[in-house]
Amino acid sequence: MGYRNISSKSPIMVELEDLRPGAPQQRAVWVLFGLFMLVAIVLGLRLHLLHFTPGEKLLEEQRFHVVEIPITEPRGEIFDRNGVILATNQEAPSLWVDPRDVADDRQDEVAAVISGRLGIPLPEVMAALVKRDEAGKVRKFSMLKRWVTDMTGEEVARLQAETGGAVRVVKETIRHYPHKDAAAHLLGYVNRSGELCEGVEKAYNRHLKSHAGVLRARADNRRRPLPSETLDYREAEGGELLQLTIDLNIQHNLEAALDARMEETGAKEAMGVVMNPKTGEIYALASRPAFNPNEYDKFPAELRKNRALVDVFEPGSAFKIVTAAAALEHGLVTPNTMINCEGGRFNPYGHSIGDFHKLGVEPFWKCFEESSNIAIIKVAAMLGEARLEEWIRRFGFAAPTSRDFPGESIGLFRPRSKWSKLSMGALPMGQEISVTTLQLARAFAVLANDGRVVEPYFVERAVARDGRVTYQHEPVVSERILSPRTVETMRMLCHQVVLHGTGSAANMMEYRAGGKTGTAQMAKAGGGGYDANRYTAVFAGFAPIADPRIVAAIVVQEPKIRLRYGGYVCGPVFKKVVGEALASMSVPGDPVTDPELVAKHEKEKEKAEKEKLAKNKKDARPAPAKPAEEPREAEEAGDPDTAAFVPIDESLSAMITPLDGLDLVARKMGDRLETSLPDLAGLTKRQARERLQRLGVPMDAQGEGWVVAQNPPPGTALGEDLVCSLEFARKGQPLPAEETPKEENEPQSAQ
Repeated sequence: MGYRNISSKSPIMVELEDLRPGAPQQRAVWVLFGLFMLVAIVLGLRLHLLHFTPGEKLLEEQRFHVVEIPITEPRGEIFDRNGVILATNQEAPSLWVDPRDVADDRQDEVAAVISGRLGIPLPEVMAALVKRDEAGKVRKFSMLKRWVTDMTGEEVARLQAETGGAVRVVKETIRHYPHKDAAAHLLGYVNRSGELCEGVEKAYNRHLKSHAGVLRARADNRRRPLPSETLDYREAEGGELLQLTIDLNIQHNLEAALDARMEETGAKEAMGVVMNPKTGEIYALASRPAFNPNEYDKFPAELRKNRALVDVFEPGSAFKIVTAAAALEHGLVTPNTMINCEGGRFNPYGHSIGDFHKLGVEPFWKCFEESSNIAIIKVAAMLGEARLEEWIRRFGFAAPTSRDFPGESIGLFRPRSKWSKLSMGALPMGQEISVTTLQLARAFAVLANDGRVVEPYFVERAVARDGRVTYQHEPVVSERILSPRTVETMRMLCHQVVLHGTGSAANMMEYRAGGKTGTAQMAKAGGGGYDANRYTAVFAGFAPIADPRIVAAIVVQEPKIRLRYGGYVCGPVFKKVVGEALASMSVPGDPVTDPELVAKHEKEKEKAEKEKLAKNKKDARPAPAKPAEEPREAEEAGDPDTAAFVPIDESLSAMITPLDGLDLVARKMGDRLETSLPDLAGLTKRQARERLQRLGVPMDAQGEGWVVAQNPPPGTALGEDLVCSLEFARKGQPLPAEETPKEENEPQSAQ
């Protein structure tokens, strides 16, 4: 049997094997594959480089098509309680020059124009126009003057025209205080460099400062942002509106009254605080002399500090409310407790203490009314050292008054362990302790606030631009330290001081007021005792008695007048400022009801009306032929109350009232009106003092016994600055002067 040789491959397979490439074709394929991979790698590397390390040109292009727009808010404005702007922002032009714009042949001319218009020395202007700096580089910018506020827009435009456009303008924002020095110490200021300097501006910068936001988006070829291509957006923060408790009208009145009183008395400095005793809201706070925060660099640093919060002083007899209130609270005395005032001279702790008004055995209310140092020292002895120290601290002394005043002084008060043997004779009458004006006002607010200690403050709220309240003052729970009975008694005692005592210059007929005067010698500049020629005059009080709505403390330092007492110097300021504030607040009247004062007030009003009517008639008729004889005719024919003496002006009235509450030089004695000094020969010291006090004439006494000599002599016309010097002797035998000389380091307090 035979076999056939048949192939196992099909014709199709054979054909495919014939089509398989040979070695040359395979090499070509691999070469192409390699080239493709190389291109891919190069492209990948290039893309990587372009993405992660782009060239400067691409970066510039990218930056060109992305814009960042800052979203800014101005620094927050400050308002008073009625919405009046106290601090805001203002655009001020800053002037610069491009030296390249000034032709060489015009440099002298342009420099002269700039120097004349801007008040810049000519050499400085010439230096600004130099075209190259020390390194030889071309200068494109030289600042001439920043924050120009003394030129109008028209003047700036004229300067640009005169310099051929070389002077250019850039607008910068500065802080502006529309009311100049009003509340300047409370507000503080922001300097031209944007640095915060004291006051509200610094303490509440976290609310006032503006933090810029940003809008980042892609832009078209004209660098206009594309709304649909926003990359980032952050809102501006801060720049909040700050509302204070200050009332600008009361602030203006306080500052004006302090300025006027300083000028009248020749005083060096003055401070004042007006506040709500119930809530602690500060209506006004002033330190004088003041400064204009718009021109802060023109004033010395000493004038820019807030002395009402930083400077301390011995309060003198105004401090007696602490001892009096504490003794009443503990039941140690009542208003009718009889106290021996030793005739005005006492030596309880090895150191002689004197009273201005020399009293004998008198009830405590009379001692407080006449501000007896001896009486208050005896009352303090009843309290004892431990309780006296406790009450000084309970009234808020030797401690900060408020969270709103981070830089305030806490005063000077030594702990009891460091008291000297004289401390119990000094502290009760306001010495060996130094306080701030605000501390004194807060202490008197205790009497006006039903015995509760209040925290003073001056920032009510902060409000964001969208209306959100970001800060609201939260009052602290006040501590009651005095019972209602003690408060009522202290109010009446303080009211008597104003009605008939040392504070009568502060009396307002429309509103019953209470307060306390203080007059203290200032320490010598180099230490070592008290300066006999430098005094601090104080009056602090509240009104109206029925429902106190205002408490105020007035301090005047170094008055250069003979009557340097707190009642005379500071009382009229209190009367004017508090009276006008109560009226502006529409506080219901609480009139004085004392019959003698009411009758005197009505008589003064009637007299003023008559004088006004007489003046109007005189102005309406032709001038007489002999005007010099008119006063004599009027005196002979007119009412003795209006014609027998020259009307007394207000300043003279105020000068007299600290002595005994009387404010007319002429005084009726029975049915007779006295206008001259009487004959005081043969009177005792007390009789002479009472007689002169009724006339409003201070007495300078020498010796003891009865009056043997008088200067000026009897019959001298009563007038301003009159002092009656009297010599006393016993049965014709002269004795040494009653008043012993003060030791050099002896603390004194006089009312």
